[in-house]
Amino acid sequence: MLLLVLLNRMKKILLLIFLVVSLGANSQQTVVYGTVTDASTNEYMPFVRVQFQNSKIGTLTDSVGFYRIQTYYATDSLEFMSAGMKSQTVKVKLDKEQEINIKLSETINEFEEVVILPPDEFPSTILHKKVIAHKDINNKEKLSAYEYEVYSKVQADLNNLGEDFDDSKLVKKLDVLLDYMDSTKEGNRFLPLILSETLSNFYFKKNPKQKKEVITATKITGVENLTINQLLGDMYLDINVYDNSINLISRAFISPVADIARTYYKFYLDDSTFIDNQWCYKLRFVPKRTGDATFEGEMWIHDTTYAIRKISGNISPDVNINYVKDLYFEQEFKMIQPEVWMLVSEKMIADLKITKESKIMGVYARKYASRKYFAINSGHPDKFYRSDYTVELLDSAKLRDENYWIAHRHIPLNKQEEGIEEMVDSLENNRTFKTLKNLTYFATTGYWMLGKVELGSAYSLVSYNAVEKFRMALALRTSNNFSHRLEIGGKVAYGFGDNRFKYGGTIRYNITPKKRGMLSGYYNYDIEQIGSAPNAAAVGSTFGTLLRTGRLDKLTMVQKAGINLEKDIKKDVILYGGFEWKEYIPLGITPYVISNAQGGFDSINRITASEFTFRYRWTKDEEFVGGIFDRSSLRSKFPIISIQGIFGVKGLLGANYSYQKFELHVEHNKLIGPLGRIKYGATMGYVFGKAAYPFLKVHTGNESYWLQLIGFNKMNYFEFVSDKYIEGFMENHWEGAFFDRIPGVKKLKWRFVTAARVAYGHISQRNISQMELPSFTKQFGKIPYVEAAIGIENIFNIGRVDLVYRITHNEPNSKFINHLAIRARFSFLF
Repeated sequence: MLLLVLLNRMKKILLLIFLVVSLGANSQQTVVYGTVTDASTNEYMPFVRVQFQNSKIGTLTDSVGFYRIQTYYATDSLEFMSAGMKSQTVKVKLDKEQEINIKLSETINEFEEVVILPPDEFPSTILHKKVIAHKDINNKEKLSAYEYEVYSKVQADLNNLGEDFDDSKLVKKLDVLLDYMDSTKEGNRFLPLILSETLSNFYFKKNPKQKKEVITATKITGVENLTINQLLGDMYLDINVYDNSINLISRAFISPVADIARTYYKFYLDDSTFIDNQWCYKLRFVPKRTGDATFEGEMWIHDTTYAIRKISGNISPDVNINYVKDLYFEQEFKMIQPEVWMLVSEKMIADLKITKESKIMGVYARKYASRKYFAINSGHPDKFYRSDYTVELLDSAKLRDENYWIAHRHIPLNKQEEGIEEMVDSLENNRTFKTLKNLTYFATTGYWMLGKVELGSAYSLVSYNAVEKFRMALALRTSNNFSHRLEIGGKVAYGFGDNRFKYGGTIRYNITPKKRGMLSGYYNYDIEQIGSAPNAAAVGSTFGTLLRTGRLDKLTMVQKAGINLEKDIKKDVILYGGFEWKEYIPLGITPYVISNAQGGFDSINRITASEFTFRYRWTKDEEFVGGIFDRSSLRSKFPIISIQGIFGVKGLLGANYSYQKFELHVEHNKLIGPLGRIKYGATMGYVFGKAAYPFLKVHTGNESYWLQLIGFNKMNYFEFVSDKYIEGFMENHWEGAFFDRIPGVKKLKWRFVTAARVAYGHISQRNISQMELPSFTKQFGKIPYVEAAIGIENIFNIGRVDLVYRITHNEPNSKFINHLAIRARFSFLF
């Protein structure tokens, strides 16, 4: 008896374990099982059709009347049908396992009037609605886990080569090029310049959501200084058509399977056929309006699961994008296992030109990716997905020989791709090619390459300010030919008004090349404008001299030296630590004075500070692209959060003040679909201790016609100084949302911009007592400083002009026109 009780309990335990495992394995699946019997005879009924209502997912009962359905594509009702029997429909609990037993009754033959009416909706609309309804089910991210191997190839080619290309004097000097040219099916010729290949393993887990990619092999072949980030594997090249918007070339395109797709597209049901024994419908899509960020193309839809089998398309010809004559994409999906669709291959080709009608040479940018060796719902422990890197790079990834690539490439290279390396070796020994490289580098950096050193900078050769009058400067730095880890630079300048030399030197060393760790040391003795934006034109800028609205007479002679380390930690965190000693000497109309006991003022010749700085910066899934020493952040869809502490130590190296500055900064740059792109952020800070006003928060002003993206364009230098403060901004780039709706203006491809900035703060008496504020510095009082702007960008593809309106803190009785300012800048935008 005891043995029977134990066996019974063990049976229940095993059954419970089975159910738990089954539920875990069938996450998001609906499982229904049971029997079908004849209501009059209680006999089990074989071959009864059991089907989810309004779908093609179903089965037949077996010889003893038993059925079982397990699917991602369940609807909320299950139908039971058999010839001569009355059909029956029952409700189903979605995403659950349940038993439903049914008794069917014999039907009584009754004939009713049959009325045939036209459909309320077009077949294309009905089909598209079903695609939308099944989006979440067909999206690969429904799975609890998946992994695969991906091979990606990114190539850049010189295109738009006319018939006279071979006869040009330049090409004759570079005759080696002609041996490596290729042509498209349409007869357009192109010349391969660079090829990047990556082989990686990609892993995904849903709960909690985690991604991991490991680069197992990578290499770049082609012209030096044409940069492609070789860590751009599947995590950054994957386009998911099931998303509502597809982010390409800094724009959010409306996906043809977006929830709101029918607002932007017309759909046509053109054809149907078998693709690999799967019946599919061809659904063609075209934009409803010109100018919208949309595609035109076609997709093949599986008739049972309503999953996308194939999709291809081009960007709409009238979309407001620069330099992109055309962009084509193609994706193919396959059912890897029952009801699991995965992207197996994709292609993308972008035709880049200065203008769409340009006869000047352009560039083909191509991407091909294929995926193999899938593993579905077989995830790893959480610790497997934890990584210090966004994309891991194996130590051996860059060391793979050609035999390895031949064995592991998903597709072989063609003749022109194989010849890129040989062509580049020949070009590097060509004098004309070297000159062209140097001219290109000089135009973009201002430095001329002289072997292992570079001479510059053309952008600061000659300038003018109120203190130095005319100023000349030269700079020298080592090139990448000298070292890929060490950079040494120096500069010297001379002012003809103050008859003084200014000079400085820097040294940078990447202590951890695999995961950036940039150690920098510097010394600088030069004139600066305190309170200007970090990216503003410097005092010695040739360009800045031409655009100033004032005399630049609030200058400071700054002598400073420091050392710092910027280190990437894990995959989302950058840490910064440094020490800086600096000495300020007032110039122009900014004397340093302090009140004395007699009610007068004493002059201060110089002030000194010694500061330790620590900064923590976090951005999820951020990736960088750039050169060996400098880099630029690729836009992340997550905000940037930065926390900084600066600690001034009195007495250290003669420092005059003891203070602690804490600052929190948040910034977010986000694509918002048809409404363009929004950028917003906020900064708040507090200064403890005592310090002279140049070491507090000098709110960033602008006395130039050049539009500043960081700072306040209608605020003067030193106009506001705070020791506790908050600043915020919001800028919306509406892309073509407004001007593309205006006939005539649409052809200009102008884009509308709106912006607003606000600042508020206060300076305590304890800091005013350290040094008197300048006569032109104001207090916020109870009113924040606010300015707003409207603008037009993409003027001639590069220009932007803003009308800035200063809303608060204007001079009493001042004219409205004095509250306005025109600011402009140029930048290359897609």
